[in-house]
Amino acid sequence: MESKQLEKELVFVSKVSVTKSKKNGKEYITYRITVPIEKAKELELKNGDYLLVKAKKAKWYHLLNWEEMKNVYNMLPEEVKKEIDELNHK
Repeated sequence: MESKQLEKELVFVSKVSVTKSKKNGKEYITYRITVPIEKAKELELKNGDYLLVKAKKAKWYHLLNWEEMKNVYNMLPEEVKKEIDELNHK
């Protein structure tokens, strides 16, 4: 039986920066995302590597560390807690 190593899938919030440029009379927009260093190390990223990105616009509650605010987390609406838990693979 063959064993397969599963690809890592990590969830993190990233800030997007936009730059516009022109080349050969055409306009281009480049979107850049910042990968947290600990996530880059975990993925063993090297210069020139490609990432497969499943993107979703972050909401305010994605920006917080709920492990440090368990009492506040417990006061959140159930639908928000469900989304947070799904992102954290709980």
